[in-house]
Amino acid sequence: MKIRPVQNVPRLHTTPLASVRVKDSQVIVDVDDEREKRFSVVFKPYQAMRMITADCFAMPDDAAILSNTVMEVLDSSWIGELTKGLKRVDETAKFMDQARHFILPLQDDFLEVVAWNIGITDPIDEEKMR
Repeated sequence: MKIRPVQNVPRLHTTPLASVRVKDSQVIVDVDDEREKRFSVVFKPYQAMRMITADCFAMPDDAAILSNTVMEVLDSSWIGELTKGLKRVDETAKFMDQARHFILPLQDDFLEVVAWNIGITDPIDEEKMR
């Protein structure tokens, strides 16, 4: 398994105070960057997601998590599993060919998302949110 940092995504704060929601075939993660500015990471369209506590999250011995960094898993076995499931449901479907596997370290949890794309929003103005 190979892991690489996702470019153009700010480094996450040590305590990102994440909020995760699923809406309209998107996974939206509101987090703090290392300067404590709130922004959203958006995965769309997504095919799967899972949240795992840090206590139960184990990386293979040949891979390492980069702290405070959104990462992409290359040659993902999870995408392979999902693709096999898709072929049982629809053997002609090819949309998993575009899927990418992302990992976000969220302090006590790890969020994994399989999606076609990742994007970020401008910093969220907390005053407007109140």
